[in-house]
Amino acid sequence: MLRVLFIILAIVSLSLAIVLGGWLLYVLAAALLTAAGAMITSKMRRQHKNVPEAFMQAPEQPEEDLGSFGIMEIKPVQSVKLEETHYEGVDGGDERAVGDSYEFNPIQADLPDESAEVPVVGKPRSKSPRPRIMVSEASSQSFADVLIPALRSLRASIDAYTVCLLRQEDVPLRYHIEVMISQNSYARNGGTYTAKEPMLAGHRALVPVVYPRVGPNGFPKAKLGYYHEQINVRQVAMVPVVPKKYDDLFILLVDTMNEVGLEAASVRVLLEQYARLVSTILDTEAEGGLADLDAGTPVKPRREIITEEMDRARSEKHPLSLALVYFNGGEDSSENVYELESAFYSRLKNVAVDARVERFGELTYGIFYHGAKAGIAAWASRIQEGFPKDHRALPGGVSIGIALLQERHQSADEFRSDATAALQEAFESGECIIVE
Repeated sequence: MLRVLFIILAIVSLSLAIVLGGWLLYVLAAALLTAAGAMITSKMRRQHKNVPEAFMQAPEQPEEDLGSFGIMEIKPVQSVKLEETHYEGVDGGDERAVGDSYEFNPIQADLPDESAEVPVVGKPRSKSPRPRIMVSEASSQSFADVLIPALRSLRASIDAYTVCLLRQEDVPLRYHIEVMISQNSYARNGGTYTAKEPMLAGHRALVPVVYPRVGPNGFPKAKLGYYHEQINVRQVAMVPVVPKKYDDLFILLVDTMNEVGLEAASVRVLLEQYARLVSTILDTEAEGGLADLDAGTPVKPRREIITEEMDRARSEKHPLSLALVYFNGGEDSSENVYELESAFYSRLKNVAVDARVERFGELTYGIFYHGAKAGIAAWASRIQEGFPKDHRALPGGVSIGIALLQERHQSADEFRSDATAALQEAFESGECIIVE
């Protein structure tokens, strides 16, 4: 504050000296400025002396390079003198007197010099991949609208590999697949299969039956006819469902690739509750009470669509290829599934010229192509190139599996099964797969 005052007085003296012309005022102004400068210099020296010596010393470097011996640093064991304050023990006794001291030898791990500069970060977390549903089918549109969402939630809640609803026909013994949701492309997407012996016999309705082992000394793999091939599942559980409005027995069945899980009491409770829900839905559907969620635009079953295209191709003697196209970027996208499917469908219609495009599942579309066999590879390449991985609206690219119609394809299910297997291989390999 005094320095500022001296500077102000010096300015005033200098101004008066100029106006009045007195030389003493010039001398006074110079003296005041000299005094202010001396004060400023004195303060700066005091601040400089207060800087701790430790901050001005360069860190010592080790004289020898011991890195080749695996030794990063050697530190001497220091003896630290600790002064303890007076305190009383639990019983009121004096534990240590004031000023008592003891020796403390710190032991610390040798770390590299630069370790102190490494920022502390959390552990990296990876996003768990969402289970990929390869088959999601129902025998009717009303079942697709109501039962597929319900059974998908059951699959997710118990970490099942496949969830299906089967209808048993006794004479002859065979099973109709009413609903199928599976992570395996070899799961049947509909139709029927025959069996030598029933899945369940003599069990009460709505009572879950769990087989904790599949294979030798367990549930026979041969009974898992809802797969086109034998799949190495570990456990199977099923619940008999006997709706009032049907004469047939229905079976709600789940399996898993895990060694344990289905035998848990909580899983049994869930299976029973879902079986009751399925029974109610079946009775409601039999009475015509299930609302068609897309009543304004009725959708044909995919099996019927495939059959139409197969009959048309064979009657007109034209080749036919069924391409299943899956959008790979669906899992990482934050957009609504319906919005993604709308954009995906529009893009497919543009790139798949002169071909019929139909929805075959979530983010999966089927394309019927009647072009010659020699041009299928080029046609498929154009579709794949139409969805580059860095596409602005639909990033991630697509997987394409194609099946060519052959004489061995006697049903729509057989034709689609080959296309589904090709799509599975395409997704795993990253290349377009064509099955003849």
